[in-house]
Amino acid sequence: MRFSTPWLRLTLVPAIFCTACGFLGGKEEAWEQLQSIQGGAEGYAYGVSAPFIGQLPAGDGGGIVVAGGCNFPDTPAAEGGKKRYYADIFRLDTATYAWRSVGRLGQPLAYGASASSPEGVICAGGTDTLGHPTDGTFLLTGDGVRRLAPLPVAMDNCAGAYLDGRFYVAGDTAFCIYDFATDGWRRGTLWPGGGRRVQPVLIAQAGRVWLFGGYDPAGPEFVAGEGCVYDPATDKWEAVPGPVDGDGLPLLAAGGAGVAWGEDSIVCFGGVNASVFTAALQRGRALASAPKNDSLRQAQREYMEHEPEWYRFNDRILVFNTTTRRWSLSDAVASESARAGAGAATFVGGDGGGGVVLFNGEVKPGIRTPEVWRWCPQ
Repeated sequence: MRFSTPWLRLTLVPAIFCTACGFLGGKEEAWEQLQSIQGGAEGYAYGVSAPFIGQLPAGDGGGIVVAGGCNFPDTPAAEGGKKRYYADIFRLDTATYAWRSVGRLGQPLAYGASASSPEGVICAGGTDTLGHPTDGTFLLTGDGVRRLAPLPVAMDNCAGAYLDGRFYVAGDTAFCIYDFATDGWRRGTLWPGGGRRVQPVLIAQAGRVWLFGGYDPAGPEFVAGEGCVYDPATDKWEAVPGPVDGDGLPLLAAGGAGVAWGEDSIVCFGGVNASVFTAALQRGRALASAPKNDSLRQAQREYMEHEPEWYRFNDRILVFNTTTRRWSLSDAVASESARAGAGAATFVGGDGGGGVVLFNGEVKPGIRTPEVWRWCPQ
């Protein structure tokens, strides 16, 4: 996440399974820890957040590809450390679950949008090493990186979804649509209200594009709790419910990851806690207005020093049914998914089974984990 605090290396544990109740079509879910990445540029093995991720098409041999991301591998951010961005590209063989390095991006990037497509993993936007949003669009294939037409506006902290020959990117106050047939972009109609949605979740499912979460760092409400759905046939949006916790507070407010599952489900993992995150945004805005306020500075330092549990990142798997337009939550806690800025992609394994790879991310603001998990309903 852009306002990161220090990175702290976490100790890996042996591969384990944790079974939750069968809330997804009556099935149970299983978690399996996979091998983490050990190679690449110095510092990458510590774990990154906000990478590009997707599944390569069968013609390219399949597998999951991950590229870019960022972390604080040297000095913690709270001590003046500099965030490092990466250009590494890795491929996960979903038959052997082994990673290998397969190249580099044209420049180090993080916080962009990506999605699996029949052409390859399409990626757009992102933050560069100077902290600036970018407009580049490229395709990750089995043969390397192919440049595509640039975005009509530079974007970062955005999300992407592929549907029927088009790549949709949403973030902040921009909604852009790329057409593979013409290698061209256009600006799309904004969602209801047109409010800012930084770090949202965007998923293509059941012939439509679904947008959840996001936040406005300068707005009065900060966190977007409601969702909405875009119909490409009519070029119109419609409001849909957003998930809430037991207290009625919005979940998946920002920083979560989601995938389409089956014919009518959207499965979401992680995301920040709305109340904790909103308080941090309010304090950050107050500090920007009064940078020498000692009490605010002390509160900000203390905010960075809590244990991960204090931040209450979402540890329940969320499922949205696009037919009934209702949410369900797992009964069991899924600590494996309690992170923000993780990458998520569906895949078909070598044994014919499918699942979701949940890659790295933060277990608290700025603290990355190198862990990689496989989630799969049994």
